[in-house]
Amino acid sequence: MVQFIVRRLLVLPVIVLLVTLILFFLLYQLPPERRAEVYLPSMRPTTSAEERERIIANTIEHYRLDEPFATQYVTWVRNLLAGEWGYSPSWDEPVLQGLLRRAPASAELAIAATIPSIALAITLGSVAARYRGRSQDQVIQTAAFVGWAFPSFVFGLMLMNVLYAWLRWFPPGRLSVWASPIVAGEGFRSYTGMVTVDALLNGDLNIFWDASRHLVLPAVTLAVAIWSLLTRVMRSSLLDTLGQDYITTARAKGVTERDVVNVHARRNAILPMISMGGVIVSLLITGVVIVEVLFSYQGLGAAAISAIMNADIPAVVGFVLFTSLVTVMSSLVADVMYAFVDPRVRLF
Repeated sequence: MVQFIVRRLLVLPVIVLLVTLILFFLLYQLPPERRAEVYLPSMRPTTSAEERERIIANTIEHYRLDEPFATQYVTWVRNLLAGEWGYSPSWDEPVLQGLLRRAPASAELAIAATIPSIALAITLGSVAARYRGRSQDQVIQTAAFVGWAFPSFVFGLMLMNVLYAWLRWFPPGRLSVWASPIVAGEGFRSYTGMVTVDALLNGDLNIFWDASRHLVLPAVTLAVAIWSLLTRVMRSSLLDTLGQDYITTARAKGVTERDVVNVHARRNAILPMISMGGVIVSLLITGVVIVEVLFSYQGLGAAAISAIMNADIPAVVGFVLFTSLVTVMSSLVADVMYAFVDPRVRLF
């Protein structure tokens, strides 16, 4: 197992190198004066043209933005490792600081969407496989197909119109007006940046329930596509597993169909779901951008859209790099989990 993890870790720098090369190649197409603005905060309106040119010239010299591609790339990577990801004028703060400050909100939303999706997909995928061709299977397959094909923003708007505009159950945003000052105040200690978790650690159930209510609509909207995909994968995988010889032997020994599915077949059927860890993270990142804007949820996705609308190159590049690293790391974790469940994978 250790050798398998080491092999995967040795591949990781190569993938990260390719990602950074592609990103820097795109950034390199800009003139040095434009790239110099990546490292500069917004200048004062009173800054003269001469002073502006001098500041940009000093920045080009400091970051070696007029050097050959290889030299600039090495300097850029060194700056990334040192935490210099540039300055975002639309966020009005350094890019890395803005990413790290907003990441817990998006992580909280992703976790709230993913855990129920996986549990529901395993359960309903197993039911669909067990009752293949019957009404239960047809209903689940239809729901999964509709959930996968239906645009998430349309589904989110429908949920908002019914559950918020009409019934007033689950409001948008991240917190209510009365709760935001409490969370931002000195009496509320932030441990993780996830409001629901921090509320429990602070022993404030009112904040916890308020944050949970605000999570419902974006989490459900984000979860639909993930649940739909995993349910179909689980059903297909379980059907393949139920056709194996050891399953036939278990049935011949008198094992009940429930135990055949739940005890003997399900563990092997879950393996394809584990291997899709990177795909799920990619779906989450794409979905978070749409869902956060739709429900006014202040996280990485909403900040990325703000950066795109303002042509904020440092923030956009930082967001792409950050999410790429998260996707690569999640794929590594999925490979390790797969190897833990199926020892045969460790041989490759």
